[in-house]
Amino acid sequence: MRNFNIVIIGCGNVGGGTAKIIYDTSVELAKRAGNRQLKIERIITRHPQAAAKKYGLPIDLFCADADVLSNEDCEKYIQQSLQNPTVELIIETVGGSSVYIHDLHKRILKNGKHLVTANKAILAKHGYDIFEYAKNEQKAVGYEASVCGAIPLIKVVQDSFTGDIINTVSGIVNGTSNFVLSRMSNQGESFEEALQLAQRLGYAELNPELDINGMDAANKLKILVQLIYGIEARTQNFAVKGITTVWKEDFMVAKSIRSTVKQIAFATKQGNEVFAYVRPAIVPDSDFLHNISGATNAIKLNALYSGEHIFVGQGAGALETGSAVVSDVVFIAKHGFMKDFLAPVSPVQYKMANFSDYLSSYLLIIKTTDQPGVIGTVGTALGDTDINIENIAQSIISGPDWFLPVEVSKCSENKLQKAISLIRERKPLLIKDYKFLPIIG
Repeated sequence: MRNFNIVIIGCGNVGGGTAKIIYDTSVELAKRAGNRQLKIERIITRHPQAAAKKYGLPIDLFCADADVLSNEDCEKYIQQSLQNPTVELIIETVGGSSVYIHDLHKRILKNGKHLVTANKAILAKHGYDIFEYAKNEQKAVGYEASVCGAIPLIKVVQDSFTGDIINTVSGIVNGTSNFVLSRMSNQGESFEEALQLAQRLGYAELNPELDINGMDAANKLKILVQLIYGIEARTQNFAVKGITTVWKEDFMVAKSIRSTVKQIAFATKQGNEVFAYVRPAIVPDSDFLHNISGATNAIKLNALYSGEHIFVGQGAGALETGSAVVSDVVFIAKHGFMKDFLAPVSPVQYKMANFSDYLSSYLLIIKTTDQPGVIGTVGTALGDTDINIENIAQSIISGPDWFLPVEVSKCSENKLQKAISLIRERKPLLIKDYKFLPIIG
């Protein structure tokens, strides 16, 4: 049985979980990898002793038996690994989208090594270039763990839908935001309370900005849109709204119409155009996403011929995400470079469209005060803009503020903005604030 030698760069949660799985299950993995013994040649990290202790790994797997290594030392060990002809694959779990990481990916491929990464930020920024570079070098790139952690979404889309056309992808792709919104909805906690708990439990980073501002979810959606529709990730431009815009009253309003609020990543094609967004949305209790709580991720694919497909699993965690990384390593050890595996699923040339023009059902929430003529003014303005009202739900009173929820039939955000402008013209002091939340399902 021949060895398949691996180097892991970075030993945080993902790198540590990956190393743990490979080390503990090497015998079983060898059978799955076509009788190739997966062997960790070296783990390169700045804190070898701490990582070895945390993940229960022998210190001799690491580049040095040291407490702390300098960046220069790490770079020296990386260069040695790149020049080692026996190393066949390098796993990058450092993260980030810096020039250094982009250059590292190219150096790995240029030196004849396969690449596996969970780095969605770099793939959303430079993935297209990396895939083209890999094709030229005839080396494989595995990135299953970059979208929704343990959920095997990338390979399913690449392989299992080649006989179908994916019309829509939607779901919850960021565990931190889902955990925070779940706590706000179910326990009535404030945004700050829920976020602090997420940090204490390890669901959120000390700096959770990319999670709460929607950019982490946006990077994952860009990777999926590039894979499914062939639109280069870095050229995609769609609306991204974070969960900091969610009011506690939004949950009260949502519950009054048997719904809740979730952070949703959404993309759909119409003709040769793709509409997409990442933003808080209204999820009715009839939709399976309604009950997806905590840090769980869930994706729904709607295909032209085979209909609806649902994927649910852990979107984060050392061993959970590590299992997705290892699945790429096993696949590459068994199959090596496969050119078509890096190509978009669809050969059709799609382009991004402005979501403001997309027709969707919305819940319009107007923050106002208890004054005469509110419902009449709002209703008339919507009617004058050719927007049909489905339902005016029970208003929510919170302190001095009055939250008026209005469900409208399918229309564009551009029309809703015109209606708001009309309301302001006719009754300037009526609106203190407002928002449009798409209704999914």
